[in-house]
Amino acid sequence: MRPPAPLTCDECRHSMHAKRSPSGLRFFAHAPGAPECALAGETLAHHLLKLELAAAARDAGAHAELEVRGPEGAWRADVLASDPAEAWQVALEAQLSPITPDDIVARTERMQADGVPSVWISDRYRPRWFGRVPSVRVKAVDGGGLAVVEGLAKFSGGQWEMGPQVPLAEFLRWVFTARVVSHLRRAPVRSPLQARRSVWTAPQYAQQEAAHLEAEERRKRLEQEEKRRLREEEQIRWEQLQDHRREDRKRTTERGDHEAAIQALLERQVALEKPAFEFVRRETGVHPFIEDDAVVEFAMGVPVYIGMAPYAVICPVASRVPAVRNRLAALVVFVASEKERRRIAAQARPGQRIEVLKGGPAAVPSPRPPTGQAPLPCPDGIEGTSIPPTATPPG
Repeated sequence: MRPPAPLTCDECRHSMHAKRSPSGLRFFAHAPGAPECALAGETLAHHLLKLELAAAARDAGAHAELEVRGPEGAWRADVLASDPAEAWQVALEAQLSPITPDDIVARTERMQADGVPSVWISDRYRPRWFGRVPSVRVKAVDGGGLAVVEGLAKFSGGQWEMGPQVPLAEFLRWVFTARVVSHLRRAPVRSPLQARRSVWTAPQYAQQEAAHLEAEERRKRLEQEEKRRLREEEQIRWEQLQDHRREDRKRTTERGDHEAAIQALLERQVALEKPAFEFVRRETGVHPFIEDDAVVEFAMGVPVYIGMAPYAVICPVASRVPAVRNRLAALVVFVASEKERRRIAAQARPGQRIEVLKGGPAAVPSPRPPTGQAPLPCPDGIEGTSIPPTATPPG
């Protein structure tokens, strides 16, 4: 009888012998007295998983070798699956022990730099690195063998969702024939699929995601363009309104000093309509209503209402303030300059609240509805409804 052929470890060159696992799977192990060796230190579970990967790769039609080194020893594949016609190579990595995401990414990049893509396979439940590199989770199934239970995904309704669970050999056959590819997900996920960076999916699903995101980007761009168009139209309407008002003011400037003073007051009141509207809305959270004209009961100022109650008055006439100072005491007085503030303060009750605002485009007040008609919405495009008073509020 011939002596058995010598078997040695590719890593440390120590002798090896055949063994059988408790489940009946045959494998090779180091003979007693082996030196320090990376292969000798691996766990039985890791070694058995590598054997399962090699067997599944062969079932998928590939040639499979264990512990294959890359060029110049830059990397070593647990299992290197290759096309019998030498058209491609894929590294199958059994990863059971803890590893940082950065380390596993670096190992993947070293193999990819030599033109060898990798598939990282583990039976651990969602390790930290899962999805950072092309990866799947496997699970033993009844009757023997492994099935891919996590890692596949499909695109539907603008979201990624969990893909099917398939035998490991079938999954590898899909990988080897490019029926599934590793894809960096960009669209959101639908539970129970975890929001991992990388998924395995069919190429058409990756194309559907790209088309969906392009359509979403186009929709958002058109929406922004429509908003910009509406703002420009609003600005044009405001400028036209201001032009008309300037023309009106120009026709009245020659009516004398008194008329000029009245016109200047109207100009300040118009200019403060919008900032007063925004001031009250920010302070109260309610859309106010601004009267169309100055009111005698408010010292010829323009009252601002919250509901039926006066809240503020825009640019009252200082000389008329003493007659209604008690009525104004509870209101906010808006003025256009520090000089005007001092004139009003000199005539008002001590402690009168006076706010100096910077003039801008005027808020367009809501028209007064006929009796029995519901209030009209504020036409300046701001959400909410301004409610005009139906009677002059009591002083």
